Amino acid sequence: MYRLGDYVYPSDLPRRFLCRVAGAENFNVPAGTSQILRLEPLEGPWPQGTLLVRLDKAVKAAESGCYTKSRPCASRPDGLRRRTRTGHGTAA
Repeated sequence: MYRLGDYVYPSDLPRRFLCRVAGAENFNVPAGTSQILRLEPLEGPWPQGTLLVRLDKAVKAAESGCYTKSRPCASRPDGLRRRTRTGHGTAA
């Protein structure tokens, strides 16, 4: 289940565009609980204030630490960045 503030990538777009979950509505379906998500794009061709709507099955979670523009997520082939620790206890 996604929560407000989670970072995700819509999986139906031609490339990954990082989004923040701005709203989530749960509903029951025969297979269990599903969600309708309102996504705020943090990058991409959309004007500021745009919201994308996707079902929870149409997004992929972004790995923790992968959501600042100063640390782009494209360093790994799958577009995610792993968090590693340095000897000083800070994330690299």
